[in-house]
Amino acid sequence: MKLRLQFADAAASIAQELRQQAQRLFATERAVIAGDVAGLHDLRVSIRRLRVLLRALEEPLAPTTATALAQRWQIFSNALSPLRDADVWRGLLRELPGVTPAFLRQATALLKKTNAHPGALLRSPTWARLKRDTQRLLAEALPAALAKPGQRTRPTPALRRCWKECVARAAKRAAHPRWREAERAHKLRIACRRARYLAEFFATAVADRQERRQWQQLARRYRAAQSGLGQTHDADVLLEFLLNSNLRPPAALVAELRKRRTAGLARFSRVWKKMAG
Repeated sequence: MKLRLQFADAAASIAQELRQQAQRLFATERAVIAGDVAGLHDLRVSIRRLRVLLRALEEPLAPTTATALAQRWQIFSNALSPLRDADVWRGLLRELPGVTPAFLRQATALLKKTNAHPGALLRSPTWARLKRDTQRLLAEALPAALAKPGQRTRPTPALRRCWKECVARAAKRAAHPRWREAERAHKLRIACRRARYLAEFFATAVADRQERRQWQQLARRYRAAQSGLGQTHDADVLLEFLLNSNLRPPAALVAELRKRRTAGLARFSRVWKKMAG
């Protein structure tokens, strides 16, 4: 699918998208501190979306702190990952066959013991500095950088290059003969997710209505591909946790997780073949 990527006002669209993601990100603070699972998920999604766009604009925003800020948000998001995994695992353990009440209690107790409350991270000086520096970037440095004349500060060519790189990275990872391995499948999922986030942004920002619908369709395809690999990843990380613990997971549970992993890979393969066809 060849798309033009024509914006009515690229700089305004970018600034608006970044502000919206920052607002959504900071709006989750109270819910996350209160222990809300959905709030933690929304927080991590907003961080990822913010980072994808900041990384896509590394060249136009080179005079600012955008690249360093994206890296700092990644470190913070990585610290949240085990907490989000624990929430997903608890949900899966309540749904999957072979989980006895006694095993569920043991697994839940172990998860509570090995994972801190996410609220502690949002009360930390790191969180406060990230909030302050992000707000400063969006209010001051970003508008000034995008307003400068010159080819190197034009955001549209940078976004085009980033899109091509994201698509190429996903295709390369999907073509690897061992892409089904846990770590490779996870990296492929990340590549699909980045492409999806960019496509979703383009779908809201491009000027032409027909092109907007094409970006929406493309975003849905990458989302479906990501979803299949997400099912595989959830099974992989939970299975690794259980097998490395002293819980002795029931055989039926282990078999079901392996079945879910295989089903996720199959879902991805079906979607990917349609995208490549």
